Formats: sequence, C-alpha cells, structure tokens
Amino acid sequence: MSRPLVSIALATWNGERYLREQLDTVYAQTWQPLEVVVSDDASTDGTAAILAEYARERGLRYAVNPVRLGLTRNFERAIHLSRGELIALCDQDDLWKPHKIAALVENIGSASLIYCNGMEHLAADGSVQVEHSIGQVFAFARALGALATEKPTRQLLAENWVVSHTLMFRREVIAHALPFPPHHVYHDGWLALVASKLGGLRYLDQMLQTHRRHAASITFAPPEERPRRSSAVRDIWRGKYRAAWRSRCAAETARLGDTLSLPLLDADDRAFVQELLDYYGGGSLRGVWRALRSGWRVAPYFSTLYGAPRWKVPLRALIGGL
Repeated sequence: MSRPLVSIALATWNGERYLREQLDTVYAQTWQPLEVVVSDDASTDGTAAILAEYARERGLRYAVNPVRLGLTRNFERAIHLSRGELIALCDQDDLWKPHKIAALVENIGSASLIYCNGMEHLAADGSVQVEHSIGQVFAFARALGALATEKPTRQLLAENWVVSHTLMFRREVIAHALPFPPHHVYHDGWLALVASKLGGLRYLDQMLQTHRRHAASITFAPPEERPRRSSAVRDIWRGKYRAAWRSRCAAETARLGDTLSLPLLDADDRAFVQELLDYYGGGSLRGVWRALRSGWRVAPYFSTLYGAPRWKVPLRALIGGL
C-alpha cells in the first residue's frame, strides 16, 4: 500500500531570523513522501533568499505574493499550492520533533483532521517549557477526544481551540473550506469546523512541536512583553469592560454571520448559531435578558471555560450589556 504524500504548507513573512531552524526540523521528519510548500507574504528581509536556497538544495516550492495578503490569506495560498493527500500547517519560527508528521499520519484514522497538544513552547531564555495556563483548553480537547462521534461542531461554533501549527487535515477539507470567510480572523478554527462536518476530528495528546514565543510573533507575544492587565473590578467601573464586550460582540456576530454561509451546517447547527447570536446581541434590557438565557445554554461549549462555573458565561453578557 502506497504511503500518502504529506504537504507542509508554510506561511512566511519577514521570518529570516528563525526560518532556517524551522525548515531544518521539517526536513528532518521521519515521514516520507513529503513536500514543503511556502507562500511568502511580500517579505522585505532575507526570507525570500532563504527560500530560494532551500528550493535549490532541498526541492522546496515557494511563491512570493506581490502585495501583502495577511496571515489567513497567506496560509490560504500555501494550501492552494499544496499537492498532498494530507496537509499540515506550519509557522515560520517553531521547532518540530522528527516524528511529528509520522505520528499524525499514523493516528488520523478515518478523521478529516487531526491535531496535537500545543502546550510546549520555547521561552525567551531558550528553555523549553510547558504552558500550564492553557491547560484547561487541552483538558477540554481530551474530553472531546473520548467522545464516540469526534464531531464537536457546536464546540467549534462557540469557540475555536484547534491551533494552526498543531494540525493536519485531509485534502477533502479544501473543497469546503476555501476561500476562508472574510470575518474569520484565523484560519485554523474554520478548517476544524469544516472537518467536524466531514469525517470529524481526532486529538492526539502528544507535544510534537515546540512553539517559539517572541515579540515579533503575529499571534503571540511572551508574557513579559504583553500589556499589563488592570483589575477586572476597575475595568468594569471605568466602562472599559463594557467597551471590550461590545467590540467582541461585533466581531463574533460578523464571524457567525459568515459561518451561516457554510452549506454543511444542518438545522440543529443553525439553531445553535442563533443561540450564539442571541448571546452576543445585547444592547438593550430585552437583549440582555435574551443574552443571559442563551449564555446559560451555550456555556458548556466554551473551551476556555472548561471546568469553570457555568454562570460565568451569562455573567459576561450581563456586565458587558448593561
């Protein structure tokens, strides 16, 4: 039986500082056959020269965007360029363990998408650490992985927890997932949602990559470089929490509006989307009451509140909506 070609779809942008290390760990993978496909988002540093070097010496394929597309569209282009039966997404600055692709391929089974534990990271001092502050999210993933259906569509409609650099998916997902909807800020949640309506998801509880965290990262800054958080009580008193909640409601309403355009959703899925829209649709006394009711119903589906009291979800809508 032939082994499936795996495409590594890598998105780059001004990544010369760490790109070689990432590419070397990708080319050290034990799985074969494998191709590396890169979409570069109009880098202005030495990224393109590094890609040209690996193209000559290792067979890497790449294309440079004439103008910046942004993170999500750049990954979309890398996926378009991929030829494999299986596609794994890759950042430009992480470190992969040699058996990562082999482990994902060997465990995907009949699922349309597989993802692994993403808690291991490389700290600024060069040490490898485990990020326990996001432990509840992966506890949530373990709980879902134990379900017989492995199709957590409602959970993914509520909130994404499947991280780009941990996942691999089957080519069948592309026909339903691309192009990415305009109001989905990140691509990984959309891919996972589509996969949940096809062959489902599988979670592999192994740390197969080391996520590098640094100030120039598009998606994550190390703790010492994040803005200092004020107290929740002070934010509420000054109206800062209310403003942040309104902003989130607008973003979530736009995201869910895009989601309704997915033909794969059934009537139950669409009814759940409406519950979420009611949750984010406060702004009046009547709206807040509807948000409270819907918040209680959707609370169990939020990964970041796994294990937390259920009342926390409607409480957010009450404080932010009044």
